[in-house]
Amino acid sequence: MKIRQRSIAAAAALTIIFIPALVACSDSAELAAEQIAENAIGGDVDIEEGNVRITDEQGNEIVAGTDVALPANWPLPIPDSGSLVMATVQTDGTAYGMWVMDGSAKEVADDYGQLMISAGYALNQETNLDGAIMRDYSAMGMFVSVVVGETDGETTIAVTGLPE
Repeated sequence: MKIRQRSIAAAAALTIIFIPALVACSDSAELAAEQIAENAIGGDVDIEEGNVRITDEQGNEIVAGTDVALPANWPLPIPDSGSLVMATVQTDGTAYGMWVMDGSAKEVADDYGQLMISAGYALNQETNLDGAIMRDYSAMGMFVSVVVGETDGETTIAVTGLPE
């Protein structure tokens, strides 16, 4: 595993561990948690109101929490609505984002599919498996995998972009 991949994996693990504990944290506890995370992964960790933004020394970025902002270098179309709960952008252009959306899985997949097509992406494959809708797109040197599913009345869309 490359150093960058280990760094991103460590940052993601720390993000998942810290978020539940940080929702009710004081400012001093957030600063202590930031320092611990920065020492563990190297780079910069910002925690604010239970949301976490981690940028490692190579410039890879992870954001997680409730309705967080996308990293500035997000390379793909953005869903028109919903709440972003996690995103990563690596220096090689690999990107991952997950949103909680209103609507059925089909509505969310179709709406995002229209965004992808209007942005110049071509639909390569569609699979429906156990209620999840999986679609693959490509264009502009990117392969994009979109997975939309519903669980307990909540619809999520996960978008992964990989440079080709």
